[in-house]
Amino acid sequence: MPKNEVDLNDPLNWFIADSMDDYDVRLNPETAKELVHRHTGYPKLVSALKEAIEALKQAGQIDKAESLSSRLKELGES
Repeated sequence: MPKNEVDLNDPLNWFIADSMDDYDVRLNPETAKELVHRHTGYPKLVSALKEAIEALKQAGQIDKAESLSSRLKELGES
């Protein structure tokens, strides 16, 4: 079967097709602006958090710095 065809005998495909009506995939302009704003602000927040971790380490607050560092790692940031 070619990649662009759906196997109608597969129950998972029926489930997906039925579920698609539950989602409205169109974004209104305000929601789109919020998402873009969050996306462009995220690197700045990560940078600020890394600076805060360094400042905590220099101030001797190793436990707090490690806690924030582990949260950054959970987000996929090193």
